[in-house]
Amino acid sequence: MDRFHGERYESKIIKMIRHVFVGAVFMLLINFEGTSCLNPPQGVKLFGSYLQWKKPPDEDSVLYSLQYKRSFKSEDEWYNVTSHNKTELRFKITPEFYGAEFRVRAEKGNNTSEWKYSTKVQCVNTNACVPVMKLSVKPGKVYVTMDHMDGSLKYEHGEHIQFNVSFWKVDNGGYSKVESIITNSKKQILELESGQNYCFQVQYLFYDKPYGNISNQSCAIIPETLEMVKSRDLLFIISTTLLVTAMCGVFIFLLFKHHKKVKPLLQPLRLEIPDHYLEFIRSGEFPLQACPSPSCQSLQSCDMILVIENSSVKQKDQEEEQVV
Repeated sequence: MDRFHGERYESKIIKMIRHVFVGAVFMLLINFEGTSCLNPPQGVKLFGSYLQWKKPPDEDSVLYSLQYKRSFKSEDEWYNVTSHNKTELRFKITPEFYGAEFRVRAEKGNNTSEWKYSTKVQCVNTNACVPVMKLSVKPGKVYVTMDHMDGSLKYEHGEHIQFNVSFWKVDNGGYSKVESIITNSKKQILELESGQNYCFQVQYLFYDKPYGNISNQSCAIIPETLEMVKSRDLLFIISTTLLVTAMCGVFIFLLFKHHKKVKPLLQPLRLEIPDHYLEFIRSGEFPLQACPSPSCQSLQSCDMILVIENSSVKQKDQEEEQVV
């Protein structure tokens, strides 16, 4: 009996939990329907320099929330466009939104619609794009390569969108006359003066009128050709030879004109050898000089002693020879 009552009690608890769960889900569904019961904006698209849309059907006094993000990665954060008036059905695209994606939804009180997304903002939507330009230089030539930031301008305007290439020579800090080339080709070969510094810029032309911004200035020095290098070296050798020859000629002329003054300067110095050195060289013996003053008496006595010693030594040698 107790077991029977226990089972009935457990079944009642399970039923109560089930009813509570169903009620919670039902309330969530009601809240979800209440917050997303508005119809979304219609026809969200980029048209020229504007993002525009139409109001939801059968809805009045609706506000619009507009957001953007820089790339199409799902994890990127969306930012509110604070400059948009929430009652308007369009938004002016400015250059800082290039490459961004927009989304818009309707709002009325606590009710909101789902988001509607636009395509990516391209050059055709902003009047601020510039062509991409690269320079490559070779002796006497410059290769200017241009390209579009995206293909929207070419797709939208076809041959009516052109490149306007401007270039000029920088000479001693000054600038020569600016020359321009208008072309549809993405590559231009310009034959320019070697050894000079040239600067380049490019801008779009749309129906022969400037379109977008002008590119940054890029400069390059045109390398010299092999013939120019050889000619410069030959000219340097000739100039150096002429300069050395002229200097030698001037030196010879001055030497000839002032030879009387220069001659004594060019003669070698006369060196005279003292007489007692000459006598030694001739006889092989230094002469004994008399003492010139009483102060040299001691030196004279030494000399006499040396002479006496020499004479006594000679006499002793002679006696030894006689004994033998």
